[in-house]
Amino acid sequence: MRYKGFGSGTFRNIFLSYTAILIIPIIVFSSLNVQRNMMEEKQQQRQKQAADASRIADLVDNKLNELKNMGKMLGNEAWVKKLMQNTNVYDQEFDLFKMLEIRKSLDNDINSLGILSFGMVVFPEKGQVLTPWGIYPEDRFFQGVAVFDGQTERKLQAALAEQQYFKIMPPADMKLWGSGKRVIPVLQSLEVVNHPRAVLVLFIDSAYFFGYMHRFAGIESKEIVMSSQGALIYRQTRSAPGVLQADSGGYAFELPSKAGDLRYTISYTDSSVIGINNLVGSLLAIAISVVLGACMVFLLGKVSYRPLGVLLNKLSAAVRVEDGKGGAPIYGSEYSYIEKSFDRLLLENKNLQQSMQDYESAARSNLFLRLLKGYFTDDQQMNGLKKFGIGYTDDMFYCTMLISFHALRDLSDMERIRKIEMMTIMIVEQAMSRHRLAYELFEVTNADKALILSSVEPFGSEGALESIAAEIAGEIGLACGFQPDVLCGTAEKGLVGISKSYYAANESLQYALFAREHLPVQQEEIQPGVDYYYPTDWEVQLINNLKIGNLDTTMQILHEISEENKKRRLPEPSETKLVSLLMETMLRVLHELNLDTCLYAKQFASRAGAGDIGGMWSYVFEVGRLICERKRYANTSPSLAVGSELLQFVNQNYTSADISLKQLAERCGMSVSNVSKIFKEVSGINFYDYLCRLRMETAKELLREKTFGMDDIARRVGYENVYSFKRAFARYEGIKPDEYVDSAM
Repeated sequence: MRYKGFGSGTFRNIFLSYTAILIIPIIVFSSLNVQRNMMEEKQQQRQKQAADASRIADLVDNKLNELKNMGKMLGNEAWVKKLMQNTNVYDQEFDLFKMLEIRKSLDNDINSLGILSFGMVVFPEKGQVLTPWGIYPEDRFFQGVAVFDGQTERKLQAALAEQQYFKIMPPADMKLWGSGKRVIPVLQSLEVVNHPRAVLVLFIDSAYFFGYMHRFAGIESKEIVMSSQGALIYRQTRSAPGVLQADSGGYAFELPSKAGDLRYTISYTDSSVIGINNLVGSLLAIAISVVLGACMVFLLGKVSYRPLGVLLNKLSAAVRVEDGKGGAPIYGSEYSYIEKSFDRLLLENKNLQQSMQDYESAARSNLFLRLLKGYFTDDQQMNGLKKFGIGYTDDMFYCTMLISFHALRDLSDMERIRKIEMMTIMIVEQAMSRHRLAYELFEVTNADKALILSSVEPFGSEGALESIAAEIAGEIGLACGFQPDVLCGTAEKGLVGISKSYYAANESLQYALFAREHLPVQQEEIQPGVDYYYPTDWEVQLINNLKIGNLDTTMQILHEISEENKKRRLPEPSETKLVSLLMETMLRVLHELNLDTCLYAKQFASRAGAGDIGGMWSYVFEVGRLICERKRYANTSPSLAVGSELLQFVNQNYTSADISLKQLAERCGMSVSNVSKIFKEVSGINFYDYLCRLRMETAKELLREKTFGMDDIARRVGYENVYSFKRAFARYEGIKPDEYVDSAM
């Protein structure tokens, strides 16, 4: 390698590359800088106009709230409540001086708002209208004093007959004492019933309202539009009310009213421009960046080439070692050395991946062997099944088949053995495909192949699986000239059923081997004179789960042993022997845990002496549960104490809107999950259900009293607004609060 020429060539390439790369960011940065300045100006303008729009909306909302307050104030007036009664009992109270006082007060209230043309209180049932000018019959008032067109009058009459919390009607033309006006009617029922007996009707004068908006709303906005349920209520432009400027350059803000069902649309003109300073600044930045960048590129090229040179020296040394071992020498540029090194890394990575695949295959086979020996599920074991893509669950049905080549006498012909194994795999795959069964085929020690069949439904009629086993054996015999033993286990449900089916198939295999010319038999699980079911692998799992205190799995193992032996209908001596072996297992575990075994042995012996097999089984389960729960009593009292404090705190503070699990956790110095668990253990239900129960019961009491309004009740029981309270009440009671009040009447 000629390092001098190599180094100068690489440096030139680096320098030219960095120089070319520098130009692109400069151009992009300058463009982005101009764009950013434009966006900042627009953003600032938009933020300013958004604040102005919000101020205008608040200004209108404040005036609407004043109208609402006037309705609430009149609704609480004694004279209004008396006048709305359908009786003449109170007529003597309302003499000339009293009526003058009422009319004067009403006139002062209307004039104080500054935007009303006039107002009146309508008594629909009496057909009377109370105004600052006097009391009129309703039909005479609308024919002689305040005259509307027919359609507007009909809409107004219909609205007066219904309950109106706060309704703003579309603007209408009116002749008041013969003088034309443009007004916006606003209706408020003075009592909360479907057909109110008194309704406050206020008429917003468009001219007064325009003057009010012109004084306080400012002139920054191009147009202000107020609408209700799609109907136009009010429009004001910069030039004159009711005239929309034909200017497309701008944007509008839509804001909902906080005081009613209005929506405000406030438009502004987009007047932002880009100053010349931005362009000059960008050009100056480009020039400075090019000058400084050239110097930095030169230094950066020098710095970045140094580690590359060191790397190339190391790679060349490694390649020379490979060349010395017989590899072809490398010629050309420095990149040839890098390519050679990457080829070696790729080869090593391929070998590593192959090793990982072999490991996963071995782990998968080992997992199937564990299923055969007995697989009592817990979360960790189920995760192991999912990790290797085994979709077995406890709700599925399983059957285990064993395929044995023990009848093959000549074991030296390896070619024939491999052929038999390959044909076996192909025939099994074809048979399972015909019968549409999911299966797993793998090697086992006591036979040549094991086959686990799985199905979400039962396998079919009795004898169907034995027929499939015979079919597989016959096809292998026809293809290979040798018929293996294919033994079928029982069909079982649940993952533990795989083990049960395996031991049944293995038992049949051992008998078949013993019957064939007295060949050596592997007595792995079958002992002479033993007819009970207690596999060694199940015993090992039982001991391990007892030691770690896994109560659920321990009880599952004992239950499976009990149920399987019930199916076998063991004679009494055999069942006594089985239960005694289980008790011996328990005593061994107790001894290893340094616990006294004498008491347990004596109590079991007394049950065994009495011949009480049911009592013996119950005592085995009881001792197993005792061993697993030996560590559960250490933290019981502190948990109950903390839970009682939490419950007391919630009972005292449930009306606070800030109460939450997070607040309780901070108060106790615990995690949210631990607090939730302790609270449920103490109260019997989760925290939010308990909190909702307390609030709703209090709310129902307040609703039945009919003393407080809906907003006040919502705040009193811990809700920030009436809408959240109504949703929670409907979920809890199944009806709305208003419906509950009506049903309680």
